[in-house]
Amino acid sequence: MSMTALRRLVATSLAGLLIGPLASAAPLEAVYEGSLVPESFDAPFPVTVELRDLQGIIVGQVKVGGPYSGSAPIASGEFDSGRCTLRAPISPGTVLRLTGTCHPRLFEGRYTLSSNRKDGSSTGSFRLMRKADGGKRGDETARRGAVLPTTTLTECINANTRCLVGCPQGDYNAEFLCVNRCRQRHLACKGKTTLPPPAPNRSTAPDTTER
Repeated sequence: MSMTALRRLVATSLAGLLIGPLASAAPLEAVYEGSLVPESFDAPFPVTVELRDLQGIIVGQVKVGGPYSGSAPIASGEFDSGRCTLRAPISPGTVLRLTGTCHPRLFEGRYTLSSNRKDGSSTGSFRLMRKADGGKRGDETARRGAVLPTTTLTECINANTRCLVGCPQGDYNAEFLCVNRCRQRHLACKGKTTLPPPAPNRSTAPDTTER
């Protein structure tokens, strides 16, 4: 067996080992509420984070209360082994970055809020709890659909593009593994997209009903 073929075999085996646990892990999807606590001892201010894990890429929405009131989609985000890092431009000239551990019921860590407003920037900690579900248990699917929009093909394509852009260049094995990982994530994401209902079948047979 040639060295090139051997390298491809080893790379493929490693890709399978890496992708296997990734594919079997349950995706993170939650709405968290809590406060950002400035280390400057200023008053905490509320924040709500809606996020969904698309095979390692985080999408969703962030809403912050005063004095930095604003709301925006997550511009970039990553989920890796129970750790989330996300960035959202909540208003013109103001960007919020959250980094910490994220689990189905808790998201906590450090934040950095960069702003060119007179309020200035802010750094500190946060501890967000999953928003409690209200109503009947049977309405859970409908509630989640109302809070977190269904995955779209455009989101999958954008997430795949960000994944591919982040792959290393120059190292064949590392690049091969990264591209395969992006491909598996993209396929898994496409499997979650909501497709429009199929058009009803119309019979082409002549109407033989007696009149």
